[in-house]
Amino acid sequence: MNKKKEADLKLFKKQMKKYKITNRTSTISHAFASALAMSENYDEAVLIDRLQILGQSPNDSLRCVFCRSNARTIDHLNGLVANSRFTGHGHVIGNLVPCCETCNTSKGSKPWREFANSIGTPEEQIARIAEYESFAPKPMSEVDLKVLYPDLMEAYERLRNLSHDLLRTADNLANEIQRLETKRLFSE
Repeated sequence: MNKKKEADLKLFKKQMKKYKITNRTSTISHAFASALAMSENYDEAVLIDRLQILGQSPNDSLRCVFCRSNARTIDHLNGLVANSRFTGHGHVIGNLVPCCETCNTSKGSKPWREFANSIGTPEEQIARIAEYESFAPKPMSEVDLKVLYPDLMEAYERLRNLSHDLLRTADNLANEIQRLETKRLFSE
C-alpha cells in the first residue's frame, strides 16, 4: 500500500477511536476562565486609535502584529488560562490583537514576547505591541479574586469541580451503555 493511501486510511482510525467527554476538560476550564475575564464595550473610535499604535491603518486590512501578513483571527497577547486557572487577562483592548492563523496557532499559550522574538518580529514592532499592551487593565488573577471575593470564588471553584465530576460520571455512563450495546449486538 502506498504512503498516501496509508495516510488516508489513518484518518478513519483517528475518527473510530473511543471518544471521552473528559477529553474536553480543558475546554471547560477555558470556559470558566473566559467567564471571569474582563471585557469592555466595543468603541470603534477607541479601537481604531489603539490599533494605530500597532501600525495598523484604519484604511487598510488588519495585519498580524507578529509577522505582518493578513490577519484572519484575533488573539489574546496574554492567555486567559495557565495551568487550568484564570490568569487575570481579559477580552480587552490592550490584550486583543489582530493575528494571522499561523501565528495564532504557533504562539499558543507562549508569552507573546518570547513568541515574537522566536519568529524575528522586529524590535520596533515589539515596542509597539508593548505600548499597546499598556492599555489593558491590570490583570486580576484567580488568586487575586479569591482575596477580594472569597465566598464567591469558593462557590465558583466548587461549580468548576462539579462540572468536571459530571463529565467523568457521564463518561462512566457512556462506557456502560456501550458495553451493554456491544454485548447485545455481538452476543446474539
